[in-house]
Amino acid sequence: MKILQNKHDGSGRIIFTKEEIKILNDKGYFEISALSLKQIGNHLVKLAAEINDYLPEEALSIGSFDHEHIKLEEK
Repeated sequence: MKILQNKHDGSGRIIFTKEEIKILNDKGYFEISALSLKQIGNHLVKLAAEINDYLPEEALSIGSFDHEHIKLEEK
């Protein structure tokens, strides 16, 4: 899995391998090791540190809450 941010419009892309897509299709979720979770966390922290540099102004004031499910839009 790769998590990338578009530096032009602030949008993002999560890219899955064919194997990861198969797991998601079969189970609907991933079970990951502590090491993999740490690696994903490292990538998310890096993204979080840089994300505001590329987001449009209207997206900067949007808040998020733990109970919310992230809604994805087709781009």
